[in-house]
Amino acid sequence: MVTPRLSRRREAWLRIAAAAAAIVLVVVSVALGASLYDGLLLVLFVGVLAQVASLPLALIRPRVAAMLSIAGALVIMGSAHAGAAPWPWAVTTMITQALVLAALGYRASWLLGAGTLIGVVALSGVLALLVVPSRDQESVAVNLVVFACIGGIAVAVGNLAREWQAVGQQLVRERRLTEDERARRLVAEEKTRIARELHDIVAHSMSTITIQATSAQARLPQVDAPTRHEFDEIAALSRKALSEMRSLLGVLREPDVPIARTPQPRLSGIAELVKQSQRSGLQVRLRGADSLSDEGVDEAVGLSAYRIVQEALSNVRRHTRGAAVEVRVHRDQNLDLRVRNRSGASRPGTEQASHPNPPTTEGSGLLGMRERAAGVGGTLSFGPTGDGGYEIHAVLPLHVSSESKAE
Repeated sequence: MVTPRLSRRREAWLRIAAAAAAIVLVVVSVALGASLYDGLLLVLFVGVLAQVASLPLALIRPRVAAMLSIAGALVIMGSAHAGAAPWPWAVTTMITQALVLAALGYRASWLLGAGTLIGVVALSGVLALLVVPSRDQESVAVNLVVFACIGGIAVAVGNLAREWQAVGQQLVRERRLTEDERARRLVAEEKTRIARELHDIVAHSMSTITIQATSAQARLPQVDAPTRHEFDEIAALSRKALSEMRSLLGVLREPDVPIARTPQPRLSGIAELVKQSQRSGLQVRLRGADSLSDEGVDEAVGLSAYRIVQEALSNVRRHTRGAAVEVRVHRDQNLDLRVRNRSGASRPGTEQASHPNPPTTEGSGLLGMRERAAGVGGTLSFGPTGDGGYEIHAVLPLHVSSESKAE
């Protein structure tokens, strides 16, 4: 944001300076042409005004300014040629034309500036031969050579300033690209560090749980059948979690590599999710199971609904002991999900969703649920209930709109 602001400020000051110089040159050129060259005042004024006006115009319309400056200079030479002062290029006319050439070199290409210089020198020489052939041809030639040298320097200075500005802008762009690349590198390093932490801590722990649950039947042959079934479910869930963890690690380490996609849960999976929670000891009841059909529901909506219910049940399991939970699903024009629990015994020192005085700040789980709902164009609200419990309420559309997909 700084560079465009500085460029606009530089451009504004340049135009102000060109306008101020034009005003000064009008006054001085008319006075000098009338006194030293005995010029026709009205014609002289028109010529000076045309040449001087081309100076600020060169910053906006370079080609128009080039033609206007040549015409104005020739009118000045033709109307003011008496006296012994240097001619055809008077001092003020030479200064004005040099500034115009410098502005053309700065604003346009060097070809326009060089072409304007060559054209105005050639035309002024022809005018000198036709209008005042009695003048000393040697002094006229010296005057033309002096102006040609000054004009050439002016064009070179204008082009040099333009190239210098272009180099500066390129340096700014390269610096911005370097900063962006550095930011991306830092993000990649942070992702790699997170992936390493997840691999060393979480993935290792999940692998240990899987091995212990799988080998429990061999290590503990005296356990009964329900316990063995419980161990089998723990092993299956830990293997699933480990597979998802490996996919996440792949995304963190190599974000450009395509993700190995596994079947994602859908709306119908909420029923099995409730059964798993019941087997784990959570007092949960499902109402509206007939609304859990995947037919007519977008996959993204079904996945969001599944994850919202999964996170809500996990919050109850983590933060509240002995709380009865009710999952209510209703489907008409939208999908209405409610996960409500009554108050239970809270673990001290935890932020739970069902505490009689819930925290005022949103935890990462609640934020994640809200983002999932918003991602498919739905809404999510949460808060305490009148009986000391807590309720999470999500309203999701059955189909994701094109606006939500674009986002």
